[in-house]
Amino acid sequence: MNVLILTDFSEVSENASRYAIDFLRETPSTISLLNIQDINFNMESSEKLGKKMLLISEKMHAAIENLEIYSTNPEHKFHLNLSLDNLITAVRRCVEEKNIDLIFIGAASQKEHKHPLLGNHAYEIIQKIKCNILAVPGKVQFVNPKRMILPIDYSVLSERKSFQVLRNRNYVKSESFTIVNVNENENYCLKEKMIQELWESDSEENIDFRFLNKNAFFNSDFLLEIQDKFDVIVILGKNLSISDKLLNSRYGLFSKISNKLPILILHE
Repeated sequence: MNVLILTDFSEVSENASRYAIDFLRETPSTISLLNIQDINFNMESSEKLGKKMLLISEKMHAAIENLEIYSTNPEHKFHLNLSLDNLITAVRRCVEEKNIDLIFIGAASQKEHKHPLLGNHAYEIIQKIKCNILAVPGKVQFVNPKRMILPIDYSVLSERKSFQVLRNRNYVKSESFTIVNVNENENYCLKEKMIQELWESDSEENIDFRFLNKNAFFNSDFLLEIQDKFDVIVILGKNLSISDKLLNSRYGLFSKISNKLPILILHE
């Protein structure tokens, strides 16, 4: 698997990096660590610029060395990447040039939601980069996920292929899967049957699918409640309205309440 980890050397991003290594512990992976710098060459003397670039280089090498020590998989290969581009350009270039399968990004807590790697920046990546993303809240440690919850707005997911990404066991590592219909006005019986058939048609895995109608999913009390019942929130990439309501840094619910669940955004 080709993986991209965004880092600004903060505790939040370092935690996300360790989470990524744990997530990939049994998966041979090429892991690229990306740091993005906003440097105004016209405002910096050559001496100050040289010192700054040296400090960045030292931090990046230290970050890679720490991950190499932390990893227990000899098939983990690490690469450093420094970019002076804006966030979206830098991430998109890495995704395209390195054929990235999954991006890890640190997700700041409620009190830190203006953190430069979450805020509108992470939201921008989710909206503009068509790549699987795992947003990891600060201080959350990896556990083998046994319970995943997937909120779905069926009104924008009419095609069978929209759900095929759930078959990728590199990402959907779970024993139970609860699918929440966030629009109770939709008749979702056929979708329920389709998802079950899609999974069972060629799978040896036994996953307990549960279906729930909950138009009050976007409710602070309910979101706090599920954090004690599930290990990961999964969002399908086409359901942009769901990630918008949860993750937008200005009005998204997770800018107002604390979240301790990793959020996995999956694209076709």
